[in-house]
Amino acid sequence: MNNMTIKLNKRQKDVLKALLNKFEKSKTYRGENAVNQSFQVKPRDFFKDYDSDFANLDEQEDFERELQVLEDAGLIALSCENSVIKSIGMVISSQDRFYSLLGRTELKDLEKDQIDMYSSCLGKNEVLDSFCKAQIKRLAERKKAEYELPEAREIIGILKYICGNTEEILERELSIELFSNSKTFEKEYRGKVLTVLKKHGNFSDLIENIPDEREQGHAILAEYNIYPNPTYVNFKGDGILRLRDGKKIELSVSMPIAIDSDTLDRIDNVDVVSPRIVTVENLTSFNRVQDEKTFFIYLAGYHNTAKQSFIKKIAESNKDKEWYHFGDIDPDGFYILEHLKKQTGIAFRQLCMSTKELEKFREYCKPLEGNDVKKAQSMIKKGLFVDEMQYMLKNNVKLEQEVISWKQRI
Repeated sequence: MNNMTIKLNKRQKDVLKALLNKFEKSKTYRGENAVNQSFQVKPRDFFKDYDSDFANLDEQEDFERELQVLEDAGLIALSCENSVIKSIGMVISSQDRFYSLLGRTELKDLEKDQIDMYSSCLGKNEVLDSFCKAQIKRLAERKKAEYELPEAREIIGILKYICGNTEEILERELSIELFSNSKTFEKEYRGKVLTVLKKHGNFSDLIENIPDEREQGHAILAEYNIYPNPTYVNFKGDGILRLRDGKKIELSVSMPIAIDSDTLDRIDNVDVVSPRIVTVENLTSFNRVQDEKTFFIYLAGYHNTAKQSFIKKIAESNKDKEWYHFGDIDPDGFYILEHLKKQTGIAFRQLCMSTKELEKFREYCKPLEGNDVKKAQSMIKKGLFVDEMQYMLKNNVKLEQEVISWKQRI
């Protein structure tokens, strides 16, 4: 009986798949075994009650007939005892027919196709290189790649686009661009792509103090100018925004404005009149604070590359200004300050973020949470803001900046 005359049902296919899986995992398949191996499965793996006293006899006979068809075709060898099938063995010489009947690509060919595909993607960018090399290593060690080939191709295509993106794009627009559907990226690939970026990108510092997984995703994608919604930079203070087309926008303490991230590139420079510049962590505090001698900036979210570049642009044309950051007096707030300093190269000083404020507004303080304690201890080990971290740990306190912007002039 040849392949053309065999029509397999699901259970017969399951038997062949199980035997072929065992065979492909063996040294015999790789040609590395000096001893002959046999590959067997049990009837009860496919018919749970086969050798049970409670088995339905008609179903048992149907199952035996199905196996007999496979044995007559030379695909399997049945081992019986008192007319009861005890094991189902693979006829190794018929392995090619297994692949043909199951419509399955041989594992070695599949591994080669995957290695070739991953190798062809090397040299595009660091994240892709790291991801692809990891998959090639897994396959060389005869482990499965992390994603099936069709899905891996889609993920790589998304990563190529994301890592090369330089202009602001919304997540749904990204999905339309790549899939002609506004929801496909969110529904099928967002989580997988972020898993790859977290594992193979350099984002540990960025997301270290963001507890919510979805917000971590927003922060990482923002580094590639990808947002769930349009983002803005808010200003208030005396100064002039000068655009590349020659236009200028007068700024005032009493008249805040918001500039969308896409427009930031059109700004040539910002002339700040005020002697100090303060970045503010939270919008409520930004709206509350007033000081004629201060130029306030609220970054409306994460300090991604585009916003960091814009801050550096302001610093370059305002070298005589003092820079401060005003944020929550908790480990996260100090992490944001440190991240700003590190990413912009600007010597930010903390504003109203000291043990003095924790003492003064003790009645408004909240107790630390588990993550706060870990982050504070981590900062102490790194030698960062040691006095403030030790005070928080000793007194079990943290304070939201909204209290300070409400209760005192900064």
